[in-house]
Amino acid sequence: MTRGCCTVFTSKERLMAKRTVRIFVSAVFAAFLFSICITGVVRGAREQILMGYVVKQGKQFVIEADDGDYIVKGKDVSKLVDKLVEATGIITQSGKEDIIIVRSIDDAQE
Repeated sequence: MTRGCCTVFTSKERLMAKRTVRIFVSAVFAAFLFSICITGVVRGAREQILMGYVVKQGKQFVIEADDGDYIVKGKDVSKLVDKLVEATGIITQSGKEDIIIVRSIDDAQE
């Protein structure tokens, strides 16, 4: 409804406008929180260099390093068993196990 030069809103229209503003502000806040969480995940997923011996434990291969054992994922290391290696990859934790997703691995004894 218009009175002179100003628009007058009914109470229903004001409630709808308030609801729309609340939804918009909530969406912006949620996007902000999501971006903070994603930034933390990306920072935590930096590549690291790990040095240790490759051993076979059951059906999986492990790099035994000074600071613990890391399950190897991403590369075939069967030809490097009992060798000192330098592996570059992303280290993650799954339960109580440390995992390295290997991008590159080289025999450190050569």
